[in-house]
Amino acid sequence: SSKKIEFAYTLAPGVPAWINGDVTRLRQIVVNLVNNAVKFTPGGSIVIEVRPLPGADDDEGIALEFAVRDTGIGIPPDRVNRLFKAFSQVDSSTTRKYGGTGLGLVICQRLSTLMGGSIRVESTVGKGSSFIFSIRTTAAPAPVEPAPAIPNRLLDGLVLIVEDNLAIQNQLRVLLESWGLFVAFTRTPAVARDFCTKLLQPPVLLIIDGDETSPGTSPLDELLDIRCARLLMLPFGQTAPAAPADGRPFGTIYKPIKGHTLLQTLIQLFSAPASAETGGTAKPKARLLAEDISLHVLLVEDNAVNQKVALRFLERLGYEAVAANNGIEALRAIEARHYDLILMDLQMPEMDGFEATRQIRRHVPADYQPKIIALTANAMAGDRELCLAAGMDDYISKPVKMPELVEAIKRQFAMGYSSADETFAETSEAPPAAGS
Repeated sequence: SSKKIEFAYTLAPGVPAWINGDVTRLRQIVVNLVNNAVKFTPGGSIVIEVRPLPGADDDEGIALEFAVRDTGIGIPPDRVNRLFKAFSQVDSSTTRKYGGTGLGLVICQRLSTLMGGSIRVESTVGKGSSFIFSIRTTAAPAPVEPAPAIPNRLLDGLVLIVEDNLAIQNQLRVLLESWGLFVAFTRTPAVARDFCTKLLQPPVLLIIDGDETSPGTSPLDELLDIRCARLLMLPFGQTAPAAPADGRPFGTIYKPIKGHTLLQTLIQLFSAPASAETGGTAKPKARLLAEDISLHVLLVEDNAVNQKVALRFLERLGYEAVAANNGIEALRAIEARHYDLILMDLQMPEMDGFEATRQIRRHVPADYQPKIIALTANAMAGDRELCLAAGMDDYISKPVKMPELVEAIKRQFAMGYSSADETFAETSEAPPAAGS
């Protein structure tokens, strides 16, 4: 609309996919409240939230709470008690400016009562209002549908979302995490670019808010040098741009975001035809690296996002790794148990990777010394010598790619290993990224 109001909805965990009830009554309440929110919101956002009411379940069903939240003009505290009286608004000037009689809220109150619930309002002048109503219902059996297969490439890495609206952030977080994806958020393209320079591995997907802040500008253009798949979120009615010429997967989706549409778009974005991936022949399932080289692995990395991405890499190879946030935590970890392999970041607070390695070499008995592979962001001339001088066995450069990690593990643990050996499972190589 001309107001440029963003609209989103979130369903909290525990909300049934299907319920028994009067869809006409429920729709009438929601439509009335959303219409009011649009009417009294000059700009910003409107969000519908649904959650189960804790402790309200019994033999007769469950209670669900619906909240319609806006960033509109708000309601003075001394006027709230007028809202649910027929033919009454906050004041006469409101009626003249925005129209309406207030009768819609009375209908909402009566309908929610008929469905075993109630309605209330929370509001702050100048910041917005939340109309919150509840109903009692029962869960209905959901149609049996096969679960969609999330592409492995999407499950293996980070989905970075560039979106400044907290309501839409929350909606996307709930949806994507429910599908097993790992998500991080930044508010602007500039912050996203800086964020990516600190990652061990580039994102597998950028989801970008494509709402133009001024004519001729595009957040997508600012992020083209981050080499990964991209999904552009557009306001309804805005024309989708042409796909970038770099050939990387690209798609568009329109707000308000619908869960089913988003899921199908992601599957399509990451699912190449069988002939392109396998030449029309099914590829036999490869052995996990951990099946042939069994290791206790410690990951030492201070960046929380990098930790999770690296742990997923290791999980894909069959390893259940333990994570430490810095060198001091790493020393405590090896006091508690033996590790065969340590993946050691170099730059960390409190104690960096060089000093942690020196301490490990100094204090751990020779028969229990782990292999230590450094993770370095520089890969400059002399890095290898610095790592070896500190007592490390090997190093790999960031952004970490799965094949390089596998190669490094094989170099240290596979007797008679040849680089031509293709026995072990690897995920597909990630696209190269900007500096990390």
